[in-house]
Amino acid sequence: MRVLTAPLVVILIAAAGCTSNAPNLADDEAAIRTIDSAIVAAGNAHDIDAFLEILADDARMLPPGAPPVVGKAAIRDVVIAMMSPEFAVAHHLEEIAVSKGGDLAYVSYSYELTYMGPQGTPVTETGKDISIYKKVADGSWKLAIDMWSTNEPMLPST
Repeated sequence: MRVLTAPLVVILIAAAGCTSNAPNLADDEAAIRTIDSAIVAAGNAHDIDAFLEILADDARMLPPGAPPVVGKAAIRDVVIAMMSPEFAVAHHLEEIAVSKGGDLAYVSYSYELTYMGPQGTPVTETGKDISIYKKVADGSWKLAIDMWSTNEPMLPST
């Protein structure tokens, strides 16, 4: 009996070693799509707290023509300044790529953003964005870095 038990144990150990703890990238991609929808919903509802909840604690925003904005407190100030009754946002996801390790992802999308312009009239801006997400200790995804730029041509330097 001992002769039969040893090969069985070896087979069971080998089979256990073949099981995968690999991340489910499709589930991660779906989770990030859901988060992107929540970002748009929070923006259109002017719900700054809901937006900030989606961010990593050390999140960075890299707006066009401005220095980086680091951390939720600083980002809150920027978002408050952007929010006006006219504020509205739409995203058109183009690509979501999740790392093989399942702990980082990037999202590429185009956007439309309406806000109060410098002359006191609503302005709609179109542009593109790259967002980087990271999976945090509880297994949820958080927006870590957001960098966007307008499709408007750059003005010549004076």
